[in-house]
Amino acid sequence: MLSIAQAAPKKEKLPFKPKVAPPGTVWLRDSVFIDVSPVKNVDYKEFESFLQIAYNKELRDSLKNIPPYGIDMNNFQSYMRLCGPDKQMAMKMKVPLDARLSWAMNMNEYYNSPDFSNYPVLYISYIQAQAYCEWRTDMVMLLFSVYSKNEKQRAKFYTKIRYRLPTIEEWEYAMEKFKDKVFNKMSVYAGERCATIEAVPQKKHLEFVYVPYNVAEMTIVDKVAVGLSWRDTDTTDNYSKTVSYAGPRDWLGFRCVCEIVEY
Repeated sequence: MLSIAQAAPKKEKLPFKPKVAPPGTVWLRDSVFIDVSPVKNVDYKEFESFLQIAYNKELRDSLKNIPPYGIDMNNFQSYMRLCGPDKQMAMKMKVPLDARLSWAMNMNEYYNSPDFSNYPVLYISYIQAQAYCEWRTDMVMLLFSVYSKNEKQRAKFYTKIRYRLPTIEEWEYAMEKFKDKVFNKMSVYAGERCATIEAVPQKKHLEFVYVPYNVAEMTIVDKVAVGLSWRDTDTTDNYSKTVSYAGPRDWLGFRCVCEIVEY
């Protein structure tokens, strides 16, 4: 049964006229938006699949310099296929499917089974998470250009955005701002079918959600994560607890923030 802490945060306003929010995010503060949930298996699989088709250095450089509007997606897809993949990068970004989990399952089942599509992706390194953020930035900027036929339509979207991992301070701020969106009674234990928790379903109006005892989440500081994972026995509400890690783990995930670089 779900239990949501009862608290009414002060109503805050964007410091600028709002535009279309970066996909998958809600406004946190200043020029920063934050993902509503940790990155899921289905999200990372999209990244992996894309790398198998394209995203070599030529394409990555091109995506950094695309026109702000008027891009024909069919033509650009043809160009992407001609560019081809960066095979070395694609290999480095793969999830280790042979990794054993702390419960009766391996990563292949967890990552590839449709039953776990909306569960947090695991066994991701800091470098992989950063690469995912960069790729996501490129894809969203591309979509802004495709969706915009002219300058007026492009003005609905932010001029330049950048996805990245959150700072510890941003995480602490999110825990305070969204404390009424903490699902704090979802108890799971390693040894059952799965120790992690499926993403809370979202409605049309996205809302930030944090589930303690799911996964700890990476920060922009390498080897430092925040939050309570399924392995924690801490019974306090220390949701900004920091924890050290040394490489990919089955209790570690990540979510992105999106920074408005240029309005």
